[in-house]
Amino acid sequence: MTMLEHALAKGPRWMPLVVLLCGLLSTLGAWYALSAIQEKAADREFQQLGNEVLEAIEKRMNNHRQILLEGAALFDASNDVSRDEWQRYVQRLDLDSNYPGILGLGYSQVVQADQLQSFEESLRKQGFAEFAIKPAGKRDLYTSIIYLEPFTGRNLAAFGFDMFSEPTRRAAMSRAVETGLPQLSSKVMLVQENKGPAQAGLLMYVPVYRPGAPLNSSAKRWEAIRGFVYSPYRVTDLMQAVLDGRDLQIDFALYTGAIASPEQKIFISHPRLEQADKPSRTEQLELFGQPLTVNFYMQPGYYGRFQHGQSLLLILGCVISLLLFFLTQALANGQQRAIGLANDMTSQLRHSEARLQRVLQGGHDGWWDQDTEAGRYVASTHTWQMLGYPDQGPQPPLRDLIQLVHADDVAALRARLAAPEGAIEHYLNHECRLIRQDGQPLPVLLRALIRCSPDGRMLGASGTAMDLTEQKRIEQLKSDFVSTVSHELRTPLTSISGSLGLVTGGALGAVPDSMRPMLEIAQQNSQRLCHLINDLLDMDKLAAGKLSFEFTNLELGQQLNEALLSNASYAEQHRVQLALDPMLPVKVRADALRLQQVLANYLSNAIKFSPSGASVRLHSTLRDGRVRVSVIDSGRGIPEHFHPHIFQKFSQADSSDQRQKGGTGLGLAISKELIERMGGLVGFDSREGQGSTFWFELPVLVDNHPLTDIQRPTILVVEDEPDVARLLQLMLEGGGYQAALADNLVEARHILATREVAAVTLDLRLPDGHGFELLLEIQRVLRKKDLPVIVISAAAEQGQLNLQGGMHIVDWLDKPIDPHRLMSGLRRALGSARGQPRILHIEDDPDLRMVVAEQARSLAACEGAGNLMEARQQLASSSWDLVLLDLHLPDGDGFTLIEEIHQAHPGLPIVVLSSTELST
Repeated sequence: MTMLEHALAKGPRWMPLVVLLCGLLSTLGAWYALSAIQEKAADREFQQLGNEVLEAIEKRMNNHRQILLEGAALFDASNDVSRDEWQRYVQRLDLDSNYPGILGLGYSQVVQADQLQSFEESLRKQGFAEFAIKPAGKRDLYTSIIYLEPFTGRNLAAFGFDMFSEPTRRAAMSRAVETGLPQLSSKVMLVQENKGPAQAGLLMYVPVYRPGAPLNSSAKRWEAIRGFVYSPYRVTDLMQAVLDGRDLQIDFALYTGAIASPEQKIFISHPRLEQADKPSRTEQLELFGQPLTVNFYMQPGYYGRFQHGQSLLLILGCVISLLLFFLTQALANGQQRAIGLANDMTSQLRHSEARLQRVLQGGHDGWWDQDTEAGRYVASTHTWQMLGYPDQGPQPPLRDLIQLVHADDVAALRARLAAPEGAIEHYLNHECRLIRQDGQPLPVLLRALIRCSPDGRMLGASGTAMDLTEQKRIEQLKSDFVSTVSHELRTPLTSISGSLGLVTGGALGAVPDSMRPMLEIAQQNSQRLCHLINDLLDMDKLAAGKLSFEFTNLELGQQLNEALLSNASYAEQHRVQLALDPMLPVKVRADALRLQQVLANYLSNAIKFSPSGASVRLHSTLRDGRVRVSVIDSGRGIPEHFHPHIFQKFSQADSSDQRQKGGTGLGLAISKELIERMGGLVGFDSREGQGSTFWFELPVLVDNHPLTDIQRPTILVVEDEPDVARLLQLMLEGGGYQAALADNLVEARHILATREVAAVTLDLRLPDGHGFELLLEIQRVLRKKDLPVIVISAAAEQGQLNLQGGMHIVDWLDKPIDPHRLMSGLRRALGSARGQPRILHIEDDPDLRMVVAEQARSLAACEGAGNLMEARQQLASSSWDLVLLDLHLPDGDGFTLIEEIHQAHPGLPIVVLSSTELST
């Protein structure tokens, strides 16, 4: 019992409520903490946004001040700035683009009372006939706006205006004179507000003094004042330019003066501020002698942008609290129920173990278990009874399963017990022979789970053993039956079919017309029965692994031609045309007889199911190092529902096909097995009503360039009989190889480790072990699983049955040795590795080709081509060291081939061997 279970069992029943309350309080505390963090983040951003507004206002107004100072400098540099000069100056500034928000840039001239009349007359002479300073009236000092650019629109209303006559403007102008610095006015209504919605206004002044006048006191500066360079601002337009369209996510209001008085309000960022309550923040600005007050307000929903996850936190906290509540409640209420359930499960497990024990006792299989590291092997009573031992097994107890295995099967079983690279577990499913107590072999099927260490060592195994004695007896009966069918049925069927052929062919006299149809039916069905027997025999051999294959290097084009010729008469009977598309110059490694059998099955099916007058095409294509051969017909196609069954035994799309078209339903199944045994794939494409395409793929044989090294390939001969070893050495040396002899496993291992070996011939029974041990080392230790091996042993047939794949075994040869089969196997495995030069003799006279080949046999390997087409195929598919060329060939001139060879194979030497006279 865990501590939590113990607490719940002993604690009060209100423990779940305590857990729930603690969870809810923790959730509430976390929610408050998150809210505080988010509120602080919102306040920090609010302060930052407000600072950005203040910085933007100060920066923009400082820029405007600089413009006014530059304008004043223009007047300081010239006693008289003309209207045109002022206009050009302002145009150069490009106020609309560079300084948006400025209503204009102007100059107001100071006029003494005694100069009023002459001043007005001078302006009228400049073309302003009705010019007069406004407002009219007597004053000690006048000012008049004489320049204001742009001098259009609203600014025309300000021309001639005396800003000194208005108190607010006069206060700012007076500060400017007395300080000599730019000064900003308080809130005003600009004279330019003569159309559209009115806006609050501001003005900035820079004083212009007479050049050279003393300015060291306020009185002297008043005496020296000439005028003012100034800018009027419509504040709303100015603020829009300052904000530059930015979404500040806060609101603010701008006031002139140190107090946010409604009368001094000059700008609000949103109309809702008209009814705003207390601001969230208030800041004071001092701009050019004018105090400004800025009130900042949070926009509606401002805090909401920062409140992420609060609801989710509450929901999750409540859910987790409830889950903890229900969990603790379930533990508290279900303690006894859980204990009861555990007891029930324990009881069920015991019943299950007992039931499994009864199944094993009542079944035909025995079980066994091996702990390799502990050196322990145990087995069930039934296992020992199968082997004729007492119920407890032999005494002393065995330590390893291998101790029970027949000596000839040990190597194969060890190979299957070895773990694949990197695997720590794998499954065994292997047939072998165990030795009974009386010394007789017992065939069994071992199934087991093998446990291995990371380095591949077997740690242990657990599995079953099935007695195969009865199964082997039945298989022998089946084999005997197949043999009987082969010998006792085929002979009379051949006689019947032959006799019917003689009768229907008229060899015994004319056949009456009334009798001919019956004879033809009998002959067709006898042939059909022969095909069925042949197919059944092939299927049986394939299933038993007894169908032999003679692999050779085949020209695919030649094989396809032979298949078309073989099936031409059958196609004529069905009035179907056979066509061969352009062939690929490739070679495949296959059994020629079995390949023809597959092609015959494909072509006969296509012919049978094609309508009269249709054509059946043979087509070949290359696909990723494989060649695909397709048989294409224009028959009625195959229904989609039958596609999964097309390669199954005795399968036809319509059972009536067997009566209408004939056939056993085994052809495609046999074809699939044959192609897969030759390392290929089969398939088909078909749509009902649109014909079918049946195809198979085989790996393309790649011809490597002949070896140029004079060193002949080395063959390791592992043979303990000196006479047999010497015989093998003579055979190999006569075939262009050199032999390295080893009469035991130790010497063989040394040669493999120190010399470059091209292939191995191996005797299975050696003085210091079994040949299978060397095979395993070649594959697993030396990492040479592709090294060709030819087994030469009196026990070759038995060894072939015991070893189940995984090795590159080229052939299994019994003693005495067949030299032709040995050399053929080596040539298949090593290709042209003997290092002899290869000569292509292009000559239409076969006798001459034979003479040249015989003369050059000891020096080079000669192959012939009888015409240009064959020569081109040979040149495209293989590599050559020399070409012997006759210029006069049946299908063309040899000179054309010379040009082709020079282009496609530069450097390949050509010797012209021809009766044609050559000119220089």
